[in-house]
Amino acid sequence: MIKSKITAIGPQAIDEKQPLLILFGETASERLREVSLIHGFENDPIGGYDIKKGSKVRIGSSEYEVEFVGQLVESNLTSIGHTVLAFKEVPETPQENAIYLKPHAMPKIEIGTEIVFD
Repeated sequence: MIKSKITAIGPQAIDEKQPLLILFGETASERLREVSLIHGFENDPIGGYDIKKGSKVRIGSSEYEVEFVGQLVESNLTSIGHTVLAFKEVPETPQENAIYLKPHAMPKIEIGTEIVFD
């Protein structure tokens, strides 16, 4: 299980027209902080991040199922705390840094919101 908590919300991080949330760790640049949710991990899983199709994700009180995990997700999460959470159908050419989730409804996000990957 991987747990993180939202510590900052960029002024352009949430756009109801774009069903995406961009996550970065605390080392994100000021420019990235404008469009991202900044989060910190509460635990450091030994052996990496085991997020795969069918995994469960809880964001606050909303629960999701992983439909697709891009090839860059594990390395980006490990190195810079980065991924994109996409709340839409997996396209023909998905983003390699994204985790596509269903249902396709954005969660409520605020400072302190917990994200749990099971």
